[in-house]
Amino acid sequence: MNRLARPLLGAALVGVSVGASMALAASTPGGRALAPGVKVEVAPAPGSGPAAAPGAMDDSALRYYARIGDVERLEAEIARLRALDPGWEPPKDLFTPQAATPGVDESPFWALLSAGKFAEARAAIAEQRRQSPSWQPSAKLLQELDVAEGANRLRGASDTKRWQDVIDAAAAQPEAVACNRLDNAWRLAEAYAELKQTDRAFDRYKTIVSQCPKAKERRDTIFKASRYLSPEQLRELTAIGATANPAAGEDYTTVRKVEGELESGRLLERLGNPKAGPLSAADLARAEQTTRDKQDADAAIALGWYFQRQKKHAEAQSWFAEANGWSPSDKAAEGLILALAGMGKKAEAREAGSPWRGKSSRVDQALKAVTDPPRGGTGGGTSGGLAAPQGPSELDMALARNDFAGCLNAVQRMIARSGPTAALVQQRGWCLLELKRPTEAEAAFVEAQALAAREPAKSNKPVKPTNHRADSDLGLEDNATPAQENAYGQAVARLATGDVAGLTRDLPRANLTPTQKAEVRASLLATEANRALEDKRYRDVLRLLDARKELTPEPRNLGIVRGWALYNLRRLDEAQALFKALDDRLSTEESREGLSITTKTIYHDW
Repeated sequence: MNRLARPLLGAALVGVSVGASMALAASTPGGRALAPGVKVEVAPAPGSGPAAAPGAMDDSALRYYARIGDVERLEAEIARLRALDPGWEPPKDLFTPQAATPGVDESPFWALLSAGKFAEARAAIAEQRRQSPSWQPSAKLLQELDVAEGANRLRGASDTKRWQDVIDAAAAQPEAVACNRLDNAWRLAEAYAELKQTDRAFDRYKTIVSQCPKAKERRDTIFKASRYLSPEQLRELTAIGATANPAAGEDYTTVRKVEGELESGRLLERLGNPKAGPLSAADLARAEQTTRDKQDADAAIALGWYFQRQKKHAEAQSWFAEANGWSPSDKAAEGLILALAGMGKKAEAREAGSPWRGKSSRVDQALKAVTDPPRGGTGGGTSGGLAAPQGPSELDMALARNDFAGCLNAVQRMIARSGPTAALVQQRGWCLLELKRPTEAEAAFVEAQALAAREPAKSNKPVKPTNHRADSDLGLEDNATPAQENAYGQAVARLATGDVAGLTRDLPRANLTPTQKAEVRASLLATEANRALEDKRYRDVLRLLDARKELTPEPRNLGIVRGWALYNLRRLDEAQALFKALDDRLSTEESREGLSITTKTIYHDW
């Protein structure tokens, strides 16, 4: 997922403990709520309370963060002061209002700083100095302003992919990439990696996982690094992150599990890629064990198709059955039907599809592959309804294992033997679509339409592959005529060529069944939602996805699109919850990035 809009960073705080002082504040009347059950007392801003005693720690920033309820920065400032003096402890009156002493109240300057209005903050400081020549802003205020401006320059350079400028900004203001500004530290490492300075990127990631104390941040850092580093470097990072400089109260078992999670994620992604080739026995066993441990139905379906492509129908049937047991779906039922058919168990295949018959077009089409194979088959067809069934045809088998190049070869041989029919030419159109050849596919559907007009009505229909054509989860009955099937094929092909405007215009008058129109409509809405995201029309994204959701459940890829729209509309809690739900189901680079960026935005103003 490309970052379409980096954080226009504003905080939406989530309650985090800061030790005994926070516990004290939670029980004090009149406190301000940070999160349910957590309150802090309002204290003056830096510069408006008593001056620090000579030699004492400057806790002005600490008190300001307590006053505004910025728990993340409060914890970071406590950690910074303890690093300067290990014996120092936060003041017991940190959350208690203090009487202001005469002088300049720096609250307005800190407020501008927290809002990211750095130029306005400097202008306000200059104006105050003009009005009060003897006044000097606190050193901490000026330091924080310098760091904030440096961090802002770094993020701007990162957002526009000016990688060397990112590095230069970090060198000029090292505190901008400290642990309390972890997103900036990640951006610096990313800049090195994008400039192919992999060793320096590795060093930055290593610094983070060894110095930043929070286990979750170390874990997220390793996930970030996985985009750029080798497996050997990731193993080293994991070992360092799980053992270096442990902090009290942190559980580093999650860090130790990262390597396995990354490997499992890669394996599961490879399972769904027909071009990735077979897995080794060890890798396959690891993917299977991970799937069982998580009872992940999507991963089980991916395993089912992996075995189905290899004609290992028994193994495929086992995984489709597992998926259907964990989370019943028409996708699992579809795979189960085709795997059983591949084993020659057509009666069991029909039984497996019975709960979804008439409710899912993908299941109905899979059942047609079992009961009504295309005419002209070499073994599985009925030859006009006179011959006894003799097992799946060459075409049946190609379709059952999603071998679309094999489908074209089988169709061509059948046409060479017995001549073209509307059903065979239409089947060629569907397989061309699956092979990403939409222009040829549209021509095939036009040819099939012409043939169908000259042929008597027939009951046999081609099998529409259901991997990535127009949406097929709508649960509507679909008794399409051959003319409607060909019109539908042409619509899907037009969608694949990008003719969105023309297809939208012609759809109301198209000769399609209600199911087919709904499927094309859903795909058009998905295409428009992706375009709206690219154009940064985030409210339109949600409007389009909501309209599509009324037609069919939202798939994972559109869930990611919805998450980024919510993020850019500053509906951060909703975006975080959505990315987390997607990541819990199956952790991929897209879900991890969405969850990580959204979480960091929630916890950091700038």
